[in-house]
Amino acid sequence: MPFRTARLAACAAGLLLLSLPAAAATPGENAVAGITHRIQSRDCSGAVERLKDGLKENHREVALLAGTMFEHGVCLRRDWMRAVDFYTQAHTAGMPEGAERLAAGFADPANGPDIAAALWWGARGRVVRPTDCVVGKDAADDPDRFVAEVNTWRPERMAYCNYMMGVMSTIASEMRYPELARAHALGGDIVLRFLPAVPRMELRKAESREYAMIGVVSGETLRDRKSKPVTGSIEKGGGGQPPPPPPRRTPPPGRPA
Repeated sequence: MPFRTARLAACAAGLLLLSLPAAAATPGENAVAGITHRIQSRDCSGAVERLKDGLKENHREVALLAGTMFEHGVCLRRDWMRAVDFYTQAHTAGMPEGAERLAAGFADPANGPDIAAALWWGARGRVVRPTDCVVGKDAADDPDRFVAEVNTWRPERMAYCNYMMGVMSTIASEMRYPELARAHALGGDIVLRFLPAVPRMELRKAESREYAMIGVVSGETLRDRKSKPVTGSIEKGGGGQPPPPPPRRTPPPGRPA
């Protein structure tokens, strides 16, 4: 049965809702910043040494970065299976980005694709999945049943869900807390909708929140909390790990019937 593109544009957009609470930088984030600085300075030997140190300290953020470096061959030989190990470690330690990187990676034709694995890990990230890409309750937490059910889907449904999950998980995994908002103890909700049939991305800020600022706070900092550059920084985003190249995926023409 053919795809129905009009229905996709109207009601099958990918949805991502992120809540960004104000928080101080962690030791792991500081370690990642040091490694990233060395990568940007083309000091691969220094970056790898710092990476090893961070992994010995069991920093989950460093495990996530290690996965990125192995996946894309940044200062290390490209090795997808080593990347899987580190992404899984980060996810087990409480980072949803680990699951999202796994979903995006398994959806990528460069690594298969492995559609069932992409959907399994995507279900453990922060992307709100279209109903067409959700398995039954009995299979949701059972890997064998999950794979068996996905393998009963029509090829066009599998291709559609793989594409949706790959694109949205790539975006979700690369989002970072804006440093300007963090410095001013601002948080809020971000809603991103992906309409592949158009194609178009829609990003908007939902509810914003101000959190208590700890320590000595200057009057200038308090005043700047209301300024447009600070309040707008939640939508514009911030730094983070070196982004991977764009996903190599060809979009399916629409939503499966």
